[in-house]
Amino acid sequence: MQKRILSVQDISCFGKCSTGVALPVLSAAGHECVILPTALLSTHTGGFEGYTFLDLTDEMRKILAHWQKLGLRFDAVQTGYFGSLEQMAIVRDFVAGRELLRFVDPVLGDHGGLYSIYDQRFVEAMRDFCRGADVITPNLTEACLLTDTPYTGSHVDDVELDRLARRLLELGVGKAVITGIRFGEQETGILAADRETGLRECFRTPYVDIFFPGTGDTFASALCGKLMAGTPFREAAQAALDFTFRSICDTVPTDIRYGLCFEQELKTLG
Repeated sequence: MQKRILSVQDISCFGKCSTGVALPVLSAAGHECVILPTALLSTHTGGFEGYTFLDLTDEMRKILAHWQKLGLRFDAVQTGYFGSLEQMAIVRDFVAGRELLRFVDPVLGDHGGLYSIYDQRFVEAMRDFCRGADVITPNLTEACLLTDTPYTGSHVDDVELDRLARRLLELGVGKAVITGIRFGEQETGILAADRETGLRECFRTPYVDIFFPGTGDTFASALCGKLMAGTPFREAAQAALDFTFRSICDTVPTDIRYGLCFEQELKTLG
């Protein structure tokens, strides 16, 4: 039976990221994707100047109130960008007591730094929001922020990676995938950790020296789609990484601001 997944993140009208990625990727994986937008932007913020921004906090409340009247049920919720602590609280209250899986992409920062719109209060709130999640997908910077670990660069040894994974799982999450890890000069990849089975495994792809906005969104949505389709965690992590890597290869060379050309890879998700 088709699964219904609620995706909570912004809509960037141009530049493939957030909802613009989640909707096609989750649909291609065979699921119904319902969106709850946190903000509406003319473009994403990665390299574009003069973009418009509309906060949708009040509209989120109205949408959820309508859904409650309709008695809509969801099999899972996938969260990404939150524009405020208030939005996070709205979603937390909505999912409380509901039997659904929680996928959290804890958007906080990248390349060792916190995004300028956030502060330490937001980090602490996101840490609390992650507690009890079934799956979280922080990049290396976000994993460090969530665990109060100093960021020392994208090259991390096995001991430190294991420590990061353990601390993430200690937040009470079921599974954690750390993205954006460098393995030497030629490889990049992820670390997947499972609290129940004890799995700690790294998955690697060749390193491509270019950064595309929305890459993390692509991976998180592919992983969510695979897991909700019943793919075992280890295989789902590998498949999501491979999908993201193929999308990167399909995109080079192009204007990096436009995001990944993942469309021709969608057929591989079904």
